Amino acid sequence: MATTNRFNRFLEKHHNYKKERQIEEGKTSIIDYSSYLSQTVPKFSISFKDDEYIKQIAKLDVSPVIEGNQATFIYKGRARYKVDLISELTYWSSNRNTILKKVNGENIYHITLDFPQDARIEYKLTVDHEWILDPMNPLQCRNGIGGINSYLIMGKYKKVSEINKKDNIPHGKIEKFEFDGESIKGKRMISVYLPYGYDKNLNERYPVMYMHDGEDYINNSHAINTLDNLIAEKKIRPIIGVFINPIDRLREYMYNQKYSKLIAEEIIPKIDNNYRTIPQAEARGIMGASLGGIISFFTAYIFPSVFKNVAGQSSSFLYLEKEITRCIENSNAKFNVYFDVGRFESLIHPNRRVLDIYKKKNIDYFYQEINEGHTWSNWGTHFKDALTFFWGNHNDNKTEKRIVVLPEN
Repeated sequence: MATTNRFNRFLEKHHNYKKERQIEEGKTSIIDYSSYLSQTVPKFSISFKDDEYIKQIAKLDVSPVIEGNQATFIYKGRARYKVDLISELTYWSSNRNTILKKVNGENIYHITLDFPQDARIEYKLTVDHEWILDPMNPLQCRNGIGGINSYLIMGKYKKVSEINKKDNIPHGKIEKFEFDGESIKGKRMISVYLPYGYDKNLNERYPVMYMHDGEDYINNSHAINTLDNLIAEKKIRPIIGVFINPIDRLREYMYNQKYSKLIAEEIIPKIDNNYRTIPQAEARGIMGASLGGIISFFTAYIFPSVFKNVAGQSSSFLYLEKEITRCIENSNAKFNVYFDVGRFESLIHPNRRVLDIYKKKNIDYFYQEINEGHTWSNWGTHFKDALTFFWGNHNDNKTEKRIVVLPEN
């Protein structure tokens, strides 16, 4: 108990802990400059087209104008000082390299960037330091991070159908209950996804995936649609999904041993007692995004007899990185590990360092870098990859998989 209290007090004072709280409250940008390695950050060429060309395409009233691997952002209107492009590429902070250029004699501003052709990028404009959506871009999204953003998709961006609800397939159902824990006091909502056929196939038992930020995975990542579609298309075996809501996200997800104990010793027994699960580590997975990723890895490694499968999306390994990497390095547990990260976020660097550790360990892992950022759109699109890696039907006779997927520039 004393050790846990000291650990939590340390987190309260930890610079990155305070910074993460500011990030969640929208008061600062996501980048942690102490981990910024300029020589490995993807470089994107910035240029400015000639005025006559910009005046012609500005008549389209479309922004950005995409041609091949180039996207030209256009703003039409008065600006007393300047117009900036603020995006995942600048870690949501002002950057002198992304100030739009004014067309001579016209209230038209522009900038052209070269992007990977499969990229998806969220952004805003600032006009005289006021943040606005791009007035000429109808594409907008609410990701739970940064409120509503404008976004663009390049020509080779791969849309996935699994996140869409399909009426012509059987659907699972959701049961919800309120859980009042002992390790951490307080009531939290838990949603349980039961696959189609659960009520009919009474002799069948199911693997379980436990997910942090439960409502976000359901609402922002469309996880229920993905589960329904993968199961209906027989891409994965039927599984149960347990979506757990936090009470105090920052405190619980920052390597909190009490929270890990709550999951392993309270929530899992309740699920096993009330649903037809396969009550074995091999049939359990735990995953989350951002801070939800690091608490997933932390929980799996301190309860290796409970979980066999662990996944993180854009995991915030930079927070107390030495502690989590030491935990991974010193463990002999044979997990199946899935993790991904966007190339447009500073978290790419600690994720690559964790990858270097896994390359040396004799375990099955799947790692990929995606030309996107720190968004629920990204995580929802690739939620299917974690599920198919752990429970895809092609894994019935599982062979070792050590996969590293790096995108083309």
